[in-house]
Amino acid sequence: MPITLNGNGTVTGLTALPDSAMSSGSIIQVVSTTKTDTASTTNSSSFEDISGMSVSITPSSTSSKILILISLGSISSIAGVAVGFKLIRGSTAIGNATSTTSQSGFTNIYGGEATTDRNILSASHNFLDSPSTTSSTTYKLQWRNSSSTSYINRYEGSSDSYNGSSTITAMEVAA
Repeated sequence: MPITLNGNGTVTGLTALPDSAMSSGSIIQVVSTTKTDTASTTNSSSFEDISGMSVSITPSSTSSKILILISLGSISSIAGVAVGFKLIRGSTAIGNATSTTSQSGFTNIYGGEATTDRNILSASHNFLDSPSTTSSTTYKLQWRNSSSTSYINRYEGSSDSYNGSSTITAMEVAA
């Protein structure tokens, strides 16, 4: 079909480019999830899923890359507690520290040692993955803490004050 510039400013005859025609580095699709409710963990022995912090994307080509953007808001615990976060593709940890200890993830936060230390912290992480598939792929976040109870999207001292939100975004990038 020929492209026509109409006298009223409209254009007819255009169709969308197929994903295969996109130049390297082009963003082909974006999928995002925002968690606005709160969650807590008391798991100091192993990482566990954070409810509501997963996203699924189906790459259009095995050569596509997937850019994962993570923003975690209002992370809190009582003083002396460390909180660790891990990125998982399917059942495989990706983009995390190469340490072999069970505490390793992509970041760990620590709110302070004094009994009066009560901090609200945030964290972010970006990772460019090469899943080499055209099947639906799920990315999710897991967390653990060193002891006691830790929270996401809320302040440890109050369930109604200083709440935040957290987001995980997957972007398919043409290779």
